[in-house]
Amino acid sequence: MSSTIKRILKKGLNLPLHLLKRYKTQSALTRLSSHKNRKLQAIAAALQESLAHNLSSQEQQSISLIEERRSFLLNSDKEIAKVDYGAGSSNSNRMGEQMNSGVRSTASISQITAVSKPQFWATVLFKLVRKLEPVSCVELGSCVGISASYQASALKINGKGAIVTLEGSDEIANLAKETFVSLGIENASVVTGPFHKTLGGVLETSKPIDFFFNDGHHDHDAVLKYFNQAMPYLSDAAVIVFDDISWSPGMRKAWNEIENDERVAASIDLGSIGMALVDKSMNTKERFMIPL
Repeated sequence: MSSTIKRILKKGLNLPLHLLKRYKTQSALTRLSSHKNRKLQAIAAALQESLAHNLSSQEQQSISLIEERRSFLLNSDKEIAKVDYGAGSSNSNRMGEQMNSGVRSTASISQITAVSKPQFWATVLFKLVRKLEPVSCVELGSCVGISASYQASALKINGKGAIVTLEGSDEIANLAKETFVSLGIENASVVTGPFHKTLGGVLETSKPIDFFFNDGHHDHDAVLKYFNQAMPYLSDAAVIVFDDISWSPGMRKAWNEIENDERVAASIDLGSIGMALVDKSMNTKERFMIPL
């Protein structure tokens, strides 16, 4: 069989799979949007508008400015020192002692920026903040400040709220601060240092927390530790977003345990991102699988 015929057959098979995925996504979104819980309705609206790229002129202007900043950083070959308190790559197998003390290295600003949330997922965060209208937001993992800028900009358009973002590495935290200054963002602040030393204080000063985005330490034990640590500081109806839940077997295991946690009223699995609704008014436990 020629390579041309193989490509045609593969393309023909991919089309039904794509249509099936789209059907499943729309079906799950319909179920989510028709739910009686207003937080779940808001999440559905955020996902629908993100998929449709439905942006007001004000939203588009804010996002364009952030993407200009991203582009600027992606074009910088300047090398800076960094300290990584996380799990490294998905197959690094770092020991706890290494993660507590941090792994020191150098990297270009471009390389560091490249791991920031891509525009689509950053827009999902933006729309979640727009629709959920949180007042107090906390983020683990500032990187160069792109995702925090999306969230802070959404808060600004909402007319209320602030975000505190945590970053382990001094030099990278400085880039995030520069990002906020360059964009004129005044409702975002950066706390520098390893999460196990800084998170407790941030939780105390930020409570009650409405929106918690964990994009930091990609390790099974760390994800559960910070999840449990944050729980007492959450508002009565809070949303926790977990990034990279399929990044490694450990991360997927952590997400499965969070889904099964009795304190989680509803969970939404988007494939690479997971959302947990902690709502004391809900007596049932529900799960949504929405392939994006």
